[in-house]
Amino acid sequence: MINAPAEDAWVVVGERFGEIGQWASSITKSVVDGKPAAGTVRTCHVAGFGPIGPGVIKERLTRFDPEARSLSYEAVEGMPRFIVRAASDWSVHAGPGRTCTIQVHATLTLRPTARPLGPLLRSRMRADTRRALAELRQRVETGHPDPVKAAALTGKDVPP
Repeated sequence: MINAPAEDAWVVVGERFGEIGQWASSITKSVVDGKPAAGTVRTCHVAGFGPIGPGVIKERLTRFDPEARSLSYEAVEGMPRFIVRAASDWSVHAGPGRTCTIQVHATLTLRPTARPLGPLLRSRMRADTRRALAELRQRVETGHPDPVKAAALTGKDVPP
């Protein structure tokens, strides 16, 4: 739940799809190869997220629907070898008053040899997703990144 209108959240999630590196601490830098639309590719320099270590991941938008405030993307490059496919669906829903809810459904398809690690990976992904959503809430509600992310962006220490 975010204390801001759905339109404000959609600007950050959808219209500024390529700017995830400005608010998510797991992404150190992000760029997009055009305006958000199906087929657009976002390149993320990842500090680490869930089972994914530091590196560069490219994600292609497979669906982008501003009217429904929803999008889907999948990783097309840079995933660890034990992951066959990684996809994510995001949607922003208006709530009562000036609130909204953001829903995320992420799917990782693991190679058969990695499937026993599924419960551990699921737990790690959920924890990292909760942190990213808290950072998104901070960005949408205040217009500024989380203090830890802001410090990382500016190269300054986090204020006490």
